[in-house]
Amino acid sequence: FWNQQRQEMVGVGLMGSVIDWASIMAHLGTDVVSAAIYLASAGIIKVLATVTTTIFGKPSIDAPWSRIGRPTRFGLKGEPVYTDARLFEGRKGEIDAKATLAKSDFPIPPEELVLTCKAFMASGFGSKDGTLIADDFLFCPPVVMPLNKDDFLRIFGSFKLTDALPDLCENAWNFHVDPMEPNRVWWLSRNVGTHTGHLPFGPGFAPTGKKIVWPVQANSMLFNERKQCYQLTVGYSCDKQVGNTGGLGAVFGLLHAIGHTLPILEGKPWQPSPVYRLLTRVGAVGEKLGFGPGR
Repeated sequence: FWNQQRQEMVGVGLMGSVIDWASIMAHLGTDVVSAAIYLASAGIIKVLATVTTTIFGKPSIDAPWSRIGRPTRFGLKGEPVYTDARLFEGRKGEIDAKATLAKSDFPIPPEELVLTCKAFMASGFGSKDGTLIADDFLFCPPVVMPLNKDDFLRIFGSFKLTDALPDLCENAWNFHVDPMEPNRVWWLSRNVGTHTGHLPFGPGFAPTGKKIVWPVQANSMLFNERKQCYQLTVGYSCDKQVGNTGGLGAVFGLLHAIGHTLPILEGKPWQPSPVYRLLTRVGAVGEKLGFGPGR
C-alpha cells in the first residue's frame, strides 16, 4: 500500500513538472516570436526615419535644442570633500555638502538659493512672473520633450491643475543645494490630491472624485547668477510601487489614476519590452537548471 502511494506521489510530481516545463516552453516560444516582431518593426521604423531625415533634413517643427548633454555652468574647484563615513564595501563616498559647497564659485549662497527656489514655486513656476525665468529656460520632464520659455509659459500657464484638484498638496521636503552642481536645488515630493474639478487636458475630463497619490518624485531647478531659473525638472518617479498612478509622475500619472491612460507607451505604467521579457525568462530557465550567479 505504501509503495503504491509513493509511486502515485512520484507520478503526480512528474506530471506537475511536465506541465510546468510545457508552460515555460510555450511562453518562451511566444516571447521569441514577440521579440522578433518587435526588433523587426523597430528596425523598419529606424530605417524609415533615417531615410526621411537624410532626404529632407529635420522638420522645422522639431525643437532646435537637445535635452541631452547640456553643459554644467557652475562646478567645483577640485574634488568633493568626503566625510569619514564608510559606505559601499567600506569605501568613502558620502559627500560633506557644507565643506564641498564652500569650494563653489557660484555667487548665491545655498540658503538664499533654496529660498529663491521656493519663491519660484510660489509664483506658479514663473507663470505669474515671467521675469523669474531665464530667456534660455528649458522645462525638462521625464517623458515630454523639453519646452522653451515661451512654450512653457503658454502651456503651463493655461493648465490649471489646482482647478482639477483643489486640495492638491505637494508634501515637499528635503530642499537642498547640490554640492556637485552648486546652482541647482533639489527636493522630493509626495503629491496628493482629489480630482473634484474639471481637468483641462486635451478634450477635458469631468471630476471623478478619485484621490490621487503620486509616487515619491525628485525635482530640481537650475539658476543663473541673476536668480533666474534656466532649467526645471519635475515628475521623476523614485519608486513606481508607491501610490495609484502606476508609477507615473506628473500629469501622465494623474490621467492613469482617473482611468484615462494615454494610448502611448510613454503614458502607460512600465512594462518589460518583448526582448527584455525574453532575456529575463531565459535567465530564469538557466537558474532553474542550476546555472547563474552564485551557482
